[in-house]
Amino acid sequence: MVGLLGSLVELDKAGLLDCILYLSGVSGSTWCMASLYKEPNWSTKLETVKDKIIKRLNGPAVSWGDAFDKLKEYYRKHIFSLTDIWAVMVVTEFVKEIDKHTLSDQWDHLSKDPFPIYTVIDKHCKQQGDGDPWFEISPHEAGYSLTGAFVGTSHFGSQFHKGSKKKHQPEMDMLYLQALCGSALADEEEIKKFLWEKIK
Repeated sequence: MVGLLGSLVELDKAGLLDCILYLSGVSGSTWCMASLYKEPNWSTKLETVKDKIIKRLNGPAVSWGDAFDKLKEYYRKHIFSLTDIWAVMVVTEFVKEIDKHTLSDQWDHLSKDPFPIYTVIDKHCKQQGDGDPWFEISPHEAGYSLTGAFVGTSHFGSQFHKGSKKKHQPEMDMLYLQALCGSALADEEEIKKFLWEKIK
């Protein structure tokens, strides 16, 4: 998270930030991107936005009550998974907020900011060596670029059968998206180690 923020600040100082058309990230970089894109036209006021992010990261943690309420909200949706738990237990611990916005909320087509592309490594494709392990999520669509299989971002998470939507799922919030993009979930041993430390 901090690495991407520092790189962008240096690009800005060098006068190169306004040359970027796309900003793509995976894992912690997506956490930085989520924080940046909460601010409309962040690229024109990066120093101020950077200071706000650093202040939040040095501030108080998300309360257990707020975290538990968010976990209950996730539990009520159609499919409850480890990603929901990871969002509430891990992502909030690092980013110090529960971001309820959606990716669609954050993007203004008139923005001067680079177009955001959040990426996820599909661990099943990577482990089996078949297909494209990179999954892309932008404000407009989500899917695999190699195969061209995409759905509108607001439909991502819904159930489809032969190209027709069978069950609608509301668009994921940014907290869940940050958990989904976190690469730590790809390592099952790290997950076990983290959870064991939390429950000791």
